Amino acid sequence: MRAYWIIGPGRMGLSLGSVLSGAGKAAEILLVGRSERAPEHPLVNSPRARYTARLSGPPAAATCLVIAVPDGAIAGVAEMVARLGGPGDGCVALHLSGAQPAAVLAPLERCGYATGSLHPLQTVADPAHGAERLRDAFFTFEGGGEARERAAEIVEAAGGRMLEVHAADKARYHAACVFASNYVVACASVATRLLAGAVNVSREEAAQALEPLWRGAVANLERSGLPRALTGPVARGDVETLRGHMATLSGGTRDLYGQLALEALGLACELGLAEETAAAIEAEIRSWETGEVD
Repeated sequence: MRAYWIIGPGRMGLSLGSVLSGAGKAAEILLVGRSERAPEHPLVNSPRARYTARLSGPPAAATCLVIAVPDGAIAGVAEMVARLGGPGDGCVALHLSGAQPAAVLAPLERCGYATGSLHPLQTVADPAHGAERLRDAFFTFEGGGEARERAAEIVEAAGGRMLEVHAADKARYHAACVFASNYVVACASVATRLLAGAVNVSREEAAQALEPLWRGAVANLERSGLPRALTGPVARGDVETLRGHMATLSGGTRDLYGQLALEALGLACELGLAEETAAAIEAEIRSWETGEVD
């Protein structure tokens, strides 16, 4: 077991710390925050964890430093820790950003840390349940050598799997994560707004009504995968329904619907949608894009 310093005891930092603690992989977890007051979380009160708002020196040998702060703060944290001096032998520094390269930790590499990035492919909205969300998750690593070994230990503690990504591909990688997570929520927001307006209910009631639909969509993905999870008018080749949708929408919402419909059309073609029908659907969408229909 080794010591871990987790700088940034927010949702992901606390969740990852809880995973390490629960798996018995950490001799000690030092949570480092900006506030004098420790966050309210079971990990803070566990026997192997403690909280501090001040670091007085570099870590001892074999410590794994995990930087769990917002992307824009990573470089500043790396500079701050580097100013504490060279660490003990075998120390590793990992940041948890999916978009930032491992090179943002260059100040730490120069003073003796092995560096890398380790990004959990999971969303954590509530740190109270974050450890559960991280278990069995995929993690993506960028870096090499000793940093990879330490990252693999963390992934093993979560019971997960580790993928590797090159720095040049991180923007595309992170965009994929945003589509899979943040933009699912954004699409749910659009759906909620449209339904609330259509049936004259509150946003809360609309979300409650739609919840079985998005739960069903996720269940279909889990059970059937792509492309078979696709349902709806594009999958059926229903041009008339699609035309009605495009007619009732406007502006950015119509544009978004059209772009998503084209993506769905590719899946529908994989499922065997007739070429003639697919061409008719694409022509319908394009006609709204070019303003030929209004």
